[in-house]
Amino acid sequence: MEPEEWETSSSSGNEDVFAHEDDEEFPSSGSMPRLQFRVGSSKARWIAEAGMAEVEAKRGKLWTTTGIIRGGKTYCLVEEALYLSEIGALQMVVGEEDEDEPISLQDMYKKVAEQNTGCKWEHYEVYKYLKGLGYIVARHGVPWTSKDKPVHVGESSKDRDTITELFRDMQIRDTKAVFDVYMPNSRFKKSSPGDPSFVACFSGGSTPSKDEIQDLERCVTTPLMFCHVEQGRCSFFAFSSVDLPVLP
Repeated sequence: MEPEEWETSSSSGNEDVFAHEDDEEFPSSGSMPRLQFRVGSSKARWIAEAGMAEVEAKRGKLWTTTGIIRGGKTYCLVEEALYLSEIGALQMVVGEEDEDEPISLQDMYKKVAEQNTGCKWEHYEVYKYLKGLGYIVARHGVPWTSKDKPVHVGESSKDRDTITELFRDMQIRDTKAVFDVYMPNSRFKKSSPGDPSFVACFSGGSTPSKDEIQDLERCVTTPLMFCHVEQGRCSFFAFSSVDLPVLP
């Protein structure tokens, strides 16, 4: 197998896309962006045991392609929550409803760095880049919708296990499928998303072996696109089969 296609982008390009997409500028202070909320931004409450946030107030059309639905409630995975927080579209809080404590961007970065929510930092870099280009991105293996009972903070541990079970088998491995990626689509519906255009895969910073690629191809019927992140640059490549000539 050999690389078939490459596409590379710098992190500075992402920032330009974000500014154009949201028609706003979000200033930074040093290396840490300053958290600025839009007027009428959405609100979500972080659920530590589930590694995700429950959306309490939805504003705008972004929720058409963001968040998973369980029992009529919308939940954000950590990459979704961080991305929306960075662009000022989501206010993240923690604690009981009558004692809201805002979560800073630095705290959200730490949640990704801890790697116990199914998302590495390089995964987030790719998620952010693809979202900036307008793609619809979902965590691979996590359905958009389900009739499962929603999770409420303060309920018994048995009730909270409903949503935690979604990630029980999603351990971070060196080579794995991470995101389902759909082309921009104004008619997209979570209830009938269709097949993704490709699945974004990661191989732990090294070129995946032939066996690893074949293992993924047996599990995923959608075209695979392998991702590599280095110094803020996101690269994508695919492999095609090559038949070597038989030597005499």
